[in-house]
Amino acid sequence: MEKIVKISDEEAKEICKLGKLSECCAFLVCGGDGFECIRMSYPNNGIIFDRLEKGTMNAKGRGGWKE
Repeated sequence: MEKIVKISDEEAKEICKLGKLSECCAFLVCGGDGFECIRMSYPNNGIIFDRLEKGTMNAKGRGGWKE
């Protein structure tokens, strides 16, 4: 089931750590209407999980950070 969450520019910076290199969430994507979270979007999230396991992404964050 595809579930995409729209994210504002500020949320992308504060929540998803946009611009923080490897700390940035790997599930943050830029869509046609701005930023989106695809962490809960199957099957797209499977591609990201696979790439995280293989270490082939610059962004290494998986979301769910604790402050």
